Amino acid sequence: MSNLSQSELTFPSDLDPRFTVAIIFPESDKYSMVSPLFSIMGAAFLLHDRNIIVVDGEVVESDWFTLDHLLVIQAHEIGHQIANHTSLSSHNKNLEEEKEADWLGYHLLLHKGFETAANIHREEYISRYQCEPRDDFVSIPKDFFKNWCK
Repeated sequence: MSNLSQSELTFPSDLDPRFTVAIIFPESDKYSMVSPLFSIMGAAFLLHDRNIIVVDGEVVESDWFTLDHLLVIQAHEIGHQIANHTSLSSHNKNLEEEKEADWLGYHLLLHKGFETAANIHREEYISRYQCEPRDDFVSIPKDFFKNWCK
């Protein structure tokens, strides 16, 4: 991880280095600018045009939060990009887009070999949608993630 300051961290995603993860902690002067978005979007959001995943540092500092949770967040946000969900404001308002991003994120974690994070994401998926992340939910080629993650 590269340190921007004591209150911000940026680093390339372990899932796809074309994405940058930016963790903005409450001590950052930028936090007041992004915290309203966290209130609407949840723990993170994706700046689609720049491939930047912005993560709420307050959540990262929680006792329960692990690096696997950070991978789940990254996978979900990258799922939005894979699915071409371009509207920043629609993330938490469109349940189908959220479900699709969760499904894609879960399968991306599996493909990359992050089993613990995939299990966390699967449990969240089941809790949220009352079903398993079935393979027939989204029709993508079997080798999609192999090609996506080059």
